[in-house]
Amino acid sequence: MANKVFGEARLALEDGRELTLRFDFNAMVEAEEAADTGTEEMMKAMGAGQPRLKIARAMLYGGLRYHHRDISLDDAGDLFLTDSEAISEAMGKAMQEMADRRAKNPPQGAATKQSRRPPRGTGTHFSKSGVKAA
Repeated sequence: MANKVFGEARLALEDGRELTLRFDFNAMVEAEEAADTGTEEMMKAMGAGQPRLKIARAMLYGGLRYHHRDISLDDAGDLFLTDSEAISEAMGKAMQEMADRRAKNPPQGAATKQSRRPPRGTGTHFSKSGVKAA
């Protein structure tokens, strides 16, 4: 099954190049590895608006890898020197699209499904006066 939860945005650079950011599961794994921290911590830092440079660079790197496999972590860092405003805007759009898609396609799996286990007990209720049939 294709990944339904992703967000994309165009990134127009000052030098005329146009890149595409894509945030999905794999992008977040790439970013985690590059920043050596978890997704939750990265998202909190990005949401606060003042992430550590390491986190911002890692997020950009992870987001670019889907469409631009040849980009390096250093390349991602260099982009911030000339295009930080465009990067911030594109990253915000891509992350918002990812959040919107996640809301429309909630995760499926054992943790999200209701238990199919039958209720416990004997089918009787106990009270101070004794046992009553359910």
